[in-house]
Amino acid sequence: MTQRRRIGLWTLLVMVAFSFVAPMFGARATAAETPPSVGRASGGTATGVREPGVQATDDEADIVVSVVEQQRTDDVTVNKPLPGVKITATGAAGPVTGTTDATGKVTLTVPKQGDYEVVLDTASLPTEVEAGPDSPTTFTVSFSSGVTIGSGAKTVNFFVGDTERAAINRWELLPQTLVNGVKFSLVIAMCAIGLSLIYGTTGLTNFAHGEIVTIGALVTFWLNQGGPELHLLVATPFGVAASALMAGGFESRIWRPLRRRGISLTSMMIVSIGLAIGIRYVYLFFFGGRNRRFRQYVGDPEIDFGPFGVTPRDLGIMAVSSVVVVGVSLFLLRARLGKAIRAVSDNPDLASATGINTNRIILTVWLIGGALAGLGGVMLGAATGTQWDMGNIILLLMFAAITVGGLGNPFGALVGAFVIGMFTELWTWVFPNVVELKTLGALISLVVILLVRPQGFLGRKERIG
Repeated sequence: MTQRRRIGLWTLLVMVAFSFVAPMFGARATAAETPPSVGRASGGTATGVREPGVQATDDEADIVVSVVEQQRTDDVTVNKPLPGVKITATGAAGPVTGTTDATGKVTLTVPKQGDYEVVLDTASLPTEVEAGPDSPTTFTVSFSSGVTIGSGAKTVNFFVGDTERAAINRWELLPQTLVNGVKFSLVIAMCAIGLSLIYGTTGLTNFAHGEIVTIGALVTFWLNQGGPELHLLVATPFGVAASALMAGGFESRIWRPLRRRGISLTSMMIVSIGLAIGIRYVYLFFFGGRNRRFRQYVGDPEIDFGPFGVTPRDLGIMAVSSVVVVGVSLFLLRARLGKAIRAVSDNPDLASATGINTNRIILTVWLIGGALAGLGGVMLGAATGTQWDMGNIILLLMFAAITVGGLGNPFGALVGAFVIGMFTELWTWVFPNVVELKTLGALISLVVILLVRPQGFLGRKERIG
């Protein structure tokens, strides 16, 4: 066995070993973590977000409250989270008050002993929502019995809304579903374009791209909720830069040395899988397993556009994503560097023969792809919350997008992202009672499209064999 092969084998063994060891640290972090919580109120008012680093002590416990509006159509019931609803838990130590966040949830940290009366303030409900005669607004919670999650937390679910009055036709929900699909598609597109560029220039199927997405959101969250407490708009560029630096570090310290040693693309893909698993559990160890939200743009009221409503946060996400996607497209089409990137992606050997520094172009692609992934992670965190495995959750959708659009084609990734994003959201419209399987709609569309057009929408036919 040659020295080069020995080095490649040892690299693979180290990465695979690390992928098995890292989950142990993740399990340790999960075991030591307190239950999911989003607010602490001790005789005051919670904003829906617990201060970073503040955890329930041994003498305290959490009451996790969820407020949902039920809207019944002709054949299904749609549950809509209600933000901004005031919840009060009253016990022997006095009242503890909190306000639900964008997900319709709030967690009240209370002394563990005794019983508590959890009351929903009907005056804080939106004007168009009523509690209804069959919707209880008061529950009694006892920490000596009942349903528990984590280490002794209690759950309380309020279902409000006059289901007869709120009866709506399924077709009335379609415009809102399409708007949600556009927003989700734009976020997927930002993340997938970078992944497609990397595949086009290096041929590498990078399973660690999801962790590049995640680091941007985590760094932004720490700057927004941690020590500096920067505004989200100020913290975002730092998160984007962190993702770009991580991607550039991967290229310069891992992938380029492996390419020089002649490691096959299949082996490098396996390395990326081990790298992704290891980094993911490092995130879990330091960040914890809870879903956390940024300080700003939480619980914003919707702007009514008639058949659909959009929050200012979602408008901002769609506007920023649209500008970035259009800007990247123009950069690849018009800029000299963009043309060089497309040349390397099309034929690296020919591009190198014409004087293009392919290594520099590949590093630039990693930096750009990492920055796009980081910005996509921040946008996703603003929309759904930040968590340790958020990039891995959408990784399959990113791969589906670049496959549907055409492998290695960044414009194809854009088209594929819209197809996958829209099918994902339309699944929730067609099958609202099985929202957990909404990714299935995207995967079904992937299979059908590839059966009809195996090279993807904008891919090129290639002879095999």
